[in-house]
Amino acid sequence: MNQELRQVADGVFATSRAVMQLEVADAVVFDVDGVIIDVHQSYPYVICQAAESYLREIGFYGQKSPTTPEETTFFKAAGGFNSDWNLAQGIVLCYLAKAMAEGSRNLDGLVSSAPELETIARASAEFGGGLQGLSQALQNMVEVRDWQEVEAEWDRARITRLCQQHYAGDEASTVFGLTDSDFAKPGLMKREKPILSRSVLEEAGLAYGIYTGRNYQETAKAMELAGMQGIFARAAMITETEGLKKPNPEGLFRLAGVLKPRLMVFCGDNLDDWQTASRYEAERLPGGPPCLFCGVLDGSPGPLSYGLFRDRGATLLAKTAENLVHFVMQRRAVMN
Repeated sequence: MNQELRQVADGVFATSRAVMQLEVADAVVFDVDGVIIDVHQSYPYVICQAAESYLREIGFYGQKSPTTPEETTFFKAAGGFNSDWNLAQGIVLCYLAKAMAEGSRNLDGLVSSAPELETIARASAEFGGGLQGLSQALQNMVEVRDWQEVEAEWDRARITRLCQQHYAGDEASTVFGLTDSDFAKPGLMKREKPILSRSVLEEAGLAYGIYTGRNYQETAKAMELAGMQGIFARAAMITETEGLKKPNPEGLFRLAGVLKPRLMVFCGDNLDDWQTASRYEAERLPGGPPCLFCGVLDGSPGPLSYGLFRDRGATLLAKTAENLVHFVMQRRAVMN
């Protein structure tokens, strides 16, 4: 049986085994960002603006901004940064370390000084990605005694709050429960657009769930924007509010219990999603419903996505979640 990825439909790439598995797929679990909602104009800019706001609060100066939306994809590709708040914290940590090493807080020089963010992101991947991997990579840049000073200035809670303010703007109190937000203008979430249509999901007639790093209020806002109210039962929405974060597979186990599928597909756009599905399969008991991961290519890592998923052995990729749902319908039709 051919285990090489090949194009099997418009925007869908799969191995022969994955194509056969889809014939019995009866449930699809979606990540939200980059899968149901196009966030290219929201979260990458939130990361950039929150990181810059914090750095300027603590005395960084200059005309340049510390990072760009394009540079955030380097860290997404490194893995471990499913949370955009964590990624903003990571950007700040990069500049605190660079400032300590250079003895300067002038962003105009720090932005272009070595190592650049792409190099740092690759180094963090070698240490496992995420904030832990990034911290290990950055500690090689400064003296041990100086690292404590770097961490002392790294107020993760404040950076998170700035992210929430930039994202939700004048709705920050509703979405995040902030009581003293001074943002009086609409947040960057207003830039988001749906990329999966309700009509396609209704036509497919499958069971649906969500596993996302958003909290419930963020997720509800996204579903309202996408016109998806009522598509996802509350019990089939695993959010940060439930206390579960990817790559913890427990979210998928809970969804399997709610959806009771014969086989479910988990659509995600980054390596944390892939790892979540992989851990589910590794921990699944005999007789439990299998989970087939589908890597969505139009998400946060951008052009890097195909290679990242292929190199990790993904057997199913789709340009968009809508391409995937259409193909599932086709395969199920074959069985009927």
